Amino acid sequence: MILIDKNKRQWISLCVVMALFHNYFYTPGMILILLLYDYDQNHTIKDILIPILIGVGMATILWLPTGYLILNNHKSVVQTNLFNLLIPNFTLKGLVYDSYGCGLTVISWIALFQGIQFEKTRKLSILLILMFVFPMFSYILNGTLYARTKILVLCLPLVLMILSYWLQERKLNKGLLVLASLFLCTKTMLLGLLISLVFIGYYFMDKKECLMMYALVPMVVFTGFNYNQCIDLKLYNSMYSKDKQKLIQGNDLNQRTADLDQVGYSVNRIYDPKEMKASSYTSTSNSLYNTFIYDIIKSPISQSNRTIITDSENYLYLSMMGIQNVLSKDSNLYGYKEVDSKGKYKLLKNKNVFPMIYVTSDTMSESEFDKLFYPYNLDTIYNRTIVNGETSNDYASKMKLIKNLDQSIVIQNKRKIKKTIPIDFDTKNKLICIDFDVKNYTDKKISISINGMKNTLSKKHSVYPNGNKHFTYILSKKELKQFDVTLSKGKYKISNIRVYTCDMNVFDRVVTKVKPLKTTSIFKGKVTISKDGYLVTSYPYEKGYEIYIDGKKQNIEIVNKAFVGCKIKKGSHTIMIQFHAPFKNAGLGISVLFIIIGGFWIWKKSKNL
Repeated sequence: MILIDKNKRQWISLCVVMALFHNYFYTPGMILILLLYDYDQNHTIKDILIPILIGVGMATILWLPTGYLILNNHKSVVQTNLFNLLIPNFTLKGLVYDSYGCGLTVISWIALFQGIQFEKTRKLSILLILMFVFPMFSYILNGTLYARTKILVLCLPLVLMILSYWLQERKLNKGLLVLASLFLCTKTMLLGLLISLVFIGYYFMDKKECLMMYALVPMVVFTGFNYNQCIDLKLYNSMYSKDKQKLIQGNDLNQRTADLDQVGYSVNRIYDPKEMKASSYTSTSNSLYNTFIYDIIKSPISQSNRTIITDSENYLYLSMMGIQNVLSKDSNLYGYKEVDSKGKYKLLKNKNVFPMIYVTSDTMSESEFDKLFYPYNLDTIYNRTIVNGETSNDYASKMKLIKNLDQSIVIQNKRKIKKTIPIDFDTKNKLICIDFDVKNYTDKKISISINGMKNTLSKKHSVYPNGNKHFTYILSKKELKQFDVTLSKGKYKISNIRVYTCDMNVFDRVVTKVKPLKTTSIFKGKVTISKDGYLVTSYPYEKGYEIYIDGKKQNIEIVNKAFVGCKIKKGSHTIMIQFHAPFKNAGLGISVLFIIIGGFWIWKKSKNL
């Protein structure tokens, strides 16, 4: 905006590049705001279009492969009713008080109406009022993903500009003041209106010192109405634990690590560059991997948003993803031994989990596997690699049904409660699978935890509804004497409760590890096998992977329903895996071209000025 004011628009190209590299999601909205500002100030946008296009072209190396990845990995979001987008919403969350928007006070809303009286700000004021009232604008600025008002924070500079212009002109239109007040219906905004009226009265009576007094309003309002969004010290210390950091940095981590403490917060948290994780929360998350975790091996959906893939004590998740190291407060985890501890945290290790890359000849065709139902597919996918083709390796599931309760239980809790259920069957060295259906009678989310493993059903109108109406728990403790159940508040029904068990020795499958070698590629290693089989990885399948066996490029297949793999012949082999992001080279070429064009154009414009 400063460059527009100083008529140095050619440098906006660099601003657009930096914006795209910083946050590609908000950049289209930022560009729209720049266009609005330029039109408002100069009544034209033609002089700004070229530098914007050049900036977008310069950053193609980032947004083209990233955009391709996002488009190829569908996200489940709440279905938007297009008619509702045209219905005005006067909660004004995108503008006032809410911490997920501009976060201004009511006087900013009054200022937008006061801006209508000035010819200089009239059109912009009306447009901004419409943007904050009608969800359609948020929907468009969010790329039609959803109608969340967080995107309207981009309007903050324009709102403040109109506010400052009104205060500078010192002209109060009482009719517009009354009109603005009619839309303020919540208790919070009514309080803000009263405070704003006091300020306006004093300000327009030439008592400008009250301007500084009004600066206290945001502090008071935010402290009072957003207290529940503060983080307590105990949670903060668990998220940024020095004890966890010492455990990670003071031990050798050969493969991946899982953090079973505060899984919803630790999902993207690492304490050292050598720490590799299988959890993630990102807009570029892999849809096949998501399906594998939540729909095939049935890890619990602990968050309202199933786009988040959290760590879990589910032994299939830990072993199949090659997670040798676990951070936990509890050492009662099958197959894992405590090797170190700091404070209340323990580092557990299990060297018998699957290697991240291995070779096996124990396979099953995908068509046969798809005929199996939960939980009989669990030990099957663990003991057989699922491939696209006919195989002769049959497998009979070892899962056993222990409890089958057909009656329904209606829960009506005014607060969270805990219950203890004694166990009347053998649990020593057993994998325990519990599942049941859940029906929610309210619009609030519900959650049920069993021995620390939590499942959540998101509220009906959640932005990312998880649709988790069938709760599954896969407990792999060394031994359990009771089920410790935590039930959230709310009214909901639990039905079709079933409990299965399986001996843990069923999960002692032996595979041939590929011995790693030093390389600048993703992976390089050597392996010797006595018969034909499959090379299996725990890398979620994406276009762009390349596997070379003895220097020859292989045809990549999807194995285990989600991962990169290929066929391999018996004998001794050198294996190399690389990844080249699709459209990266095309993006690089376009970026270089636009850097040359942009550099020449900026030089020419600067010289003419």
